[in-house]
Amino acid sequence: MASVVDHDQQWLLNCLSATLDPNHDVRTFAEASLNQASLQPGFGSALSKVAANKEITVGLRQLAAVLLKQFVKKHWYEGEDSFDPPVVPGDEKEIVRRTLLLALDDAHRKICTAIGMAVASIAVYDWPELWPDLIPALLNLINNQTNLNGVHGAMRCLALVCADLDDKMVPTLIPTMFPSLMKVVSSPQLQNVVDIDSVEHSYSNKGSDCRGRYGLPNMVIQVERGCFE
Repeated sequence: MASVVDHDQQWLLNCLSATLDPNHDVRTFAEASLNQASLQPGFGSALSKVAANKEITVGLRQLAAVLLKQFVKKHWYEGEDSFDPPVVPGDEKEIVRRTLLLALDDAHRKICTAIGMAVASIAVYDWPELWPDLIPALLNLINNQTNLNGVHGAMRCLALVCADLDDKMVPTLIPTMFPSLMKVVSSPQLQNVVDIDSVEHSYSNKGSDCRGRYGLPNMVIQVERGCFE
């Protein structure tokens, strides 16, 4: 993926940096500028490109991903209670989705988590009808054991996506995910790369609801039982 900083990205980077300025007036002006920019076409894609750009400092990339998640909540889906017009155009949505998935093999764990959270926020609205290739793309990354950063990023993202899905959706995904997840659970090499406990916690962080009963080991057990019943 190209990592050139264009004019729009540079303006966005300047605003993001200014939001961290110790001067209150500078911060306030930067935040107001970002709020105005969020109403213009291309703001979401610009945030995604900054988050994905490996030439930019980790802190600013992480901030861009967090703002993108907030942007999605306000502008992605008109039926959302928190929706604030205008809605993101369809072609821009496609750019954001594609850019985020290509960035999941980042070497920085905090970036992977931040991007995974942005992906999960979009998946709530777009998967599976408008984003049918989301789960296959994540599983392809997990299956590519030559790219360990990709395995970790996709596992983290998959956990966050499943944690945000409707209760009835997660069990239907288990047969599709089982072969790939089994590779991770049973591979010492991959367990050294992927934080299994952290990923399992993401699946179970909903407490007593359905999602909470499908941590990684439990997902394997549920599928194994289903195969023999």
